Amino acid sequence: MTDRPETTRVNIYGREYSIRGEGDPAYIAEIAHFLDMRMRQMTENVAMTSTAKVAILASLNITDELFTKTRQLEEMEDSHQMFLSALADKIDDVLTSVDSSQEQTVSVRQEQVKITTANAPPAFQRSSPGSGKEPL
Repeated sequence: MTDRPETTRVNIYGREYSIRGEGDPAYIAEIAHFLDMRMRQMTENVAMTSTAKVAILASLNITDELFTKTRQLEEMEDSHQMFLSALADKIDDVLTSVDSSQEQTVSVRQEQVKITTANAPPAFQRSSPGSGKEPL
């Protein structure tokens, strides 16, 4: 038993076509309808006798829209990437600032402890090991 793609019958510009594909039949019908509408738009104001010319002009217009949207998407992606990079840089700056601030706070606290113990009465000063001075 072989898995054969499903056939979907569509009408494009007055002609019926059987489209065989692995895609969803509803989706195939939707894009065929889109193409049919675009081809009909091409002939609203200008009479064309050649279906091939209508199809080519509709294809060119659809391709132009595709290229324009693709370019816009690429520009938007570039813009988002630049924004995210700038945001990441700002986050790094803030984290660096916080780390630096914390280091300064620790350093200041260590200095305060040294000053406090240096100015403490002798009974509260610690002697270093082996100095012979015992705290009271």
